[in-house]
Amino acid sequence: MKQEFFLDWSPDARDHAALLQRLVGGNLTRGGPSGHRNMAVMLRDPDTGDVVSGVWGVILYGWLNVEMIYVDEPDRRQGLGSRLLASVEDAARKQGCIGSWLIAYGFQPAGFYEKNGYRQFGELDALPPTSSDSTDRRALFYRKSFPNAG
Repeated sequence: MKQEFFLDWSPDARDHAALLQRLVGGNLTRGGPSGHRNMAVMLRDPDTGDVVSGVWGVILYGWLNVEMIYVDEPDRRQGLGSRLLASVEDAARKQGCIGSWLIAYGFQPAGFYEKNGYRQFGELDALPPTSSDSTDRRALFYRKSFPNAG
Protein backbone atom coordinates (compact mmCIF):
# COMPACT_ATOMS: atom_id res chain seq x y z
CA MET A 1 0.00 0.00 0.00
CA LYS A 2 1.35 3.39 -1.01
CA GLN A 3 1.35 5.88 1.84
CA GLU A 4 0.03 9.34 1.15
CA PHE A 5 0.28 12.28 3.55
CA PHE A 6 -2.74 14.50 3.94
CA LEU A 7 -2.43 17.96 5.49
CA ASP A 8 -5.64 19.05 7.18
CA TRP A 9 -5.93 22.60 8.54
CA SER A 10 -9.26 21.81 10.22
CA PRO A 11 -8.91 18.20 11.38
CA ASP A 12 -11.91 16.28 12.62
CA ALA A 13 -12.22 15.44 16.31
CA ARG A 14 -12.77 11.78 15.33
CA ASP A 15 -9.32 11.67 13.72
CA HIS A 16 -7.81 13.14 16.88
CA ALA A 17 -9.60 10.50 18.94
CA ALA A 18 -8.36 7.72 16.65
CA LEU A 19 -4.73 8.88 16.92
CA LEU A 20 -5.04 9.34 20.67
CA GLN A 21 -6.44 5.82 21.06
CA ARG A 22 -3.48 4.37 19.15
CA LEU A 23 -1.00 6.44 21.17
CA VAL A 24 -2.57 5.43 24.49
CA GLY A 25 -2.48 1.78 23.46
CA GLY A 26 1.21 1.98 22.58
CA ASN A 27 2.05 3.90 25.74
CA LEU A 28 0.19 1.37 27.87
CA THR A 29 2.26 -1.44 26.36
CA ARG A 30 5.57 0.36 26.89
CA GLY A 31 4.98 2.55 29.96
CA GLY A 32 2.14 0.92 31.87
CA PRO A 33 -1.03 2.67 33.02
CA SER A 34 -0.72 6.45 32.83
CA GLY A 35 -3.31 7.32 35.47
CA HIS A 36 -4.83 9.76 32.95
CA ARG A 37 -7.43 12.05 34.47
CA ASN A 38 -8.78 15.40 33.35
CA MET A 39 -9.56 17.78 36.18
CA ALA A 40 -10.74 21.33 36.66
CA VAL A 41 -11.52 23.80 39.39
CA MET A 42 -13.95 26.44 38.20
CA LEU A 43 -15.73 29.53 39.43
CA ARG A 44 -19.19 30.01 37.96
CA ASP A 45 -21.31 33.13 37.69
CA PRO A 46 -24.05 32.65 40.31
CA ASP A 47 -26.72 34.12 38.02
CA THR A 48 -25.94 32.43 34.70
CA GLY A 49 -23.93 29.37 35.74
CA ASP A 50 -21.30 30.27 33.14
CA VAL A 51 -17.67 29.56 33.97
CA VAL A 52 -15.86 32.88 34.54
CA SER A 53 -12.55 31.74 36.02
CA GLY A 54 -10.80 28.44 36.53
CA VAL A 55 -7.92 26.08 36.03
CA TRP A 56 -7.88 22.97 33.82
CA GLY A 57 -5.36 20.19 34.12
CA VAL A 58 -4.48 16.66 33.07
CA ILE A 59 -2.77 14.01 35.17
CA LEU A 60 -0.39 11.68 33.33
CA TYR A 61 2.26 9.41 34.79
CA GLY A 62 2.24 11.11 38.18
CA TRP A 63 2.46 14.69 36.96
CA LEU A 64 -0.22 17.37 36.76
CA ASN A 65 -0.05 19.38 33.54
CA VAL A 66 -1.83 22.69 34.06
CA GLU A 67 -3.20 23.23 30.57
CA MET A 68 -4.84 26.55 31.31
CA ILE A 69 -5.62 28.96 34.09
CA TYR A 70 -7.80 31.99 33.64
CA VAL A 71 -8.99 34.60 36.11
CA ASP A 72 -11.67 37.03 35.00
CA GLU A 73 -10.31 40.57 34.78
CA PRO A 74 -12.34 42.06 37.68
CA ASP A 75 -11.12 39.28 40.01
CA ARG A 76 -7.38 39.61 39.26
CA ARG A 77 -4.77 40.63 41.85
CA GLN A 78 -6.99 39.43 44.71
CA GLY A 79 -5.47 35.97 45.23
CA LEU A 80 -8.10 34.04 43.26
CA GLY A 81 -5.57 32.66 40.76
CA SER A 82 -3.36 31.40 43.58
CA ARG A 83 -6.34 29.77 45.30
CA LEU A 84 -7.46 28.10 42.06
CA LEU A 85 -3.95 26.81 41.38
CA ALA A 86 -3.57 25.53 44.97
CA SER A 87 -6.92 23.74 44.71
CA VAL A 88 -6.01 21.82 41.56
CA GLU A 89 -2.53 21.04 42.94
CA ASP A 90 -4.00 19.72 46.20
CA ALA A 91 -6.40 17.49 44.29
CA ALA A 92 -3.55 16.18 42.11
CA ARG A 93 -1.36 15.57 45.16
CA LYS A 94 -4.18 13.50 46.70
CA GLN A 95 -4.16 11.44 43.49
CA GLY A 96 -0.47 10.68 44.06
CA CYS A 97 1.10 13.28 41.76
CA ILE A 98 4.68 14.26 42.53
CA GLY A 99 4.53 17.65 40.85
CA SER A 100 3.06 19.99 38.30
CA TRP A 101 4.23 21.63 35.09
CA LEU A 102 2.90 24.21 32.69
CA ILE A 103 3.73 26.40 29.73
CA ALA A 104 3.32 30.18 29.88
CA TYR A 105 4.19 32.83 27.34
CA GLY A 106 6.49 35.78 27.84
CA PHE A 107 3.59 38.23 27.74
CA GLN A 108 1.85 36.41 30.62
CA PRO A 109 2.69 37.24 34.26
CA ALA A 110 5.62 34.91 35.02
CA GLY A 111 5.85 36.36 38.51
CA PHE A 112 2.50 34.74 39.29
CA TYR A 113 3.89 31.25 38.74
CA GLU A 114 7.10 31.98 40.61
CA LYS A 115 5.10 33.40 43.55
CA ASN A 116 3.22 30.09 43.62
CA GLY A 117 6.36 27.95 43.85
CA TYR A 118 7.07 27.25 40.18
CA ARG A 119 10.53 27.52 38.69
CA GLN A 120 11.37 27.90 35.03
CA PHE A 121 13.19 24.95 33.49
CA GLY A 122 13.21 25.84 29.82
CA GLU A 123 12.04 28.12 27.08
CA LEU A 124 11.45 28.25 23.36
CA ASP A 125 12.37 31.41 21.49
CA ALA A 126 9.75 33.15 19.41
CA LEU A 127 10.13 34.93 16.14
CA PRO A 128 11.72 38.35 16.56
CA PRO A 129 9.09 41.05 17.07
CA THR A 130 8.36 43.38 14.20
CA SER A 131 9.25 47.04 14.59
CA SER A 132 5.64 47.80 15.50
CA ASP A 133 5.17 44.83 17.86
CA SER A 134 7.47 44.20 20.81
CA THR A 135 5.31 41.47 22.41
CA ASP A 136 7.35 38.75 24.13
CA ARG A 137 6.03 35.47 22.70
CA ARG A 138 8.62 33.09 24.13
CA ALA A 139 7.18 29.83 25.50
CA LEU A 140 8.32 29.42 29.10
CA PHE A 141 8.25 26.02 30.82
CA TYR A 142 7.65 25.88 34.58
CA ARG A 143 7.59 23.05 37.10
CA LYS A 144 6.80 22.57 40.77
CA SER A 145 7.53 19.56 42.94
CA PHE A 146 4.94 18.60 45.54
CA PRO A 147 6.27 17.90 49.03
CA ASN A 148 4.71 14.92 50.80
CA ALA A 149 3.02 13.62 47.63
CA GLY A 150 0.51 10.86 48.14
